[in-house]
Amino acid sequence: MKATEARITVAGQNKDEAAAQRFKGIVTMYEGMKPKDAAKVFDRLEMSVLFDIASQIAPRKMSDIMGQMQPEAAERLTVELARRAGTDSSNSASNLPKIDGKPTSVRN
Repeated sequence: MKATEARITVAGQNKDEAAAQRFKGIVTMYEGMKPKDAAKVFDRLEMSVLFDIASQIAPRKMSDIMGQMQPEAAERLTVELARRAGTDSSNSASNLPKIDGKPTSVRN
């Protein structure tokens, strides 16, 4: 029984790794395209798919692509990237130390 469970676990991991490799191939494909050509496709992609791809593309390359996108599509993507970055617990304001006390005045 344990051997069967182990084989199922390994098969699941292999499947996940293969899916990750395929997705990385998609990201690499868009990174290799001219920004203008990638932008034409990005303008029409569903936001969940666009976010997944855009968040994996190198920021410098993504900025070139976003510069070529339709302004409305680039705005929606920017909002989604910012919104999801804000849900990252490492960026949460609640993780910052609390500052108690009164502000001090600066004297010249």
